[in-house]
Amino acid sequence: MALNPDTITLCWPNRVERATLSGGAWLDSLPLTLAQDPTLAVRCKSQNADPASTWFDITLDKPRPIQCLAIAAHSFSAPARYRVRIYGDTDRQFLLWDSAWQTVWPQLFATSELEWEYDNYWLGTIAEEDRALYTPLLTVFADEVQLAQQVRVEIDDAGNPEGAVRFGRVFLADAWQPATNVSYGIQHGFDNATEFAEAGDRTEYADVKRQRRTATFSLDWLSEEEAYQRLYSLQRVLGTHGELVYAFNLAARPENFARTFLARQQQLDPLAQPYAFTHTHSLKLLEIL
Repeated sequence: MALNPDTITLCWPNRVERATLSGGAWLDSLPLTLAQDPTLAVRCKSQNADPASTWFDITLDKPRPIQCLAIAAHSFSAPARYRVRIYGDTDRQFLLWDSAWQTVWPQLFATSELEWEYDNYWLGTIAEEDRALYTPLLTVFADEVQLAQQVRVEIDDAGNPEGAVRFGRVFLADAWQPATNVSYGIQHGFDNATEFAEAGDRTEYADVKRQRRTATFSLDWLSEEEAYQRLYSLQRVLGTHGELVYAFNLAARPENFARTFLARQQQLDPLAQPYAFTHTHSLKLLEIL
């Protein structure tokens, strides 16, 4: 089923842990298999930035429905590009979907935010010196769900300042959208854990922690099938520790990059049935860093 760009999207479960990752050239001390570790701070690293070294294949344990790929905690530079191809077989003879070459970093700035003298005025793209200000997450959504056996990912970042590429997690999953979109009142914010110590003269010293994005929302018009085949299953499979990709809107706009992140559930709220044929469910998501 084709995804509606204006509808909230949830992607799970991540199939990468039961898959085999291969290809490219990676450091022995920081191998590609680290991308299967759920700890994002543990990152694999290529031997160099040559495109011949920065590609990899994901071979699934069996054909799986796939519509979303994400690469988290990556070091891809501002002009980096990617290409994702989804295959129905391990010999890569049956091509199901091809993203073609796309830029890793989408438009992050509206024209109104930039001075016309800036190099990125017309495109709103990120500058290399600003890259550290954003949580790096590459997300790719196929037009239709694909019954995939293998996925090839190519990264073209030969000019990376580090002379190599790094990333902490690969995410590969199906994508789901409710028939009726999220209700009004959705909240996007930050979880701030910064602590302050106060000296005798009342001077404050901050122990600054990374902020994590949050999303709190309600799905109030679910069918019985959506409620129990999808969201009840989501709770059972992921609990509060499992990862999912959350996207408020799939349209290519600066606001939507800020509302797309790798997350986990903070709590498991029960499903409710306020009407005979209608179910409701609330979710509270916390970004995984």
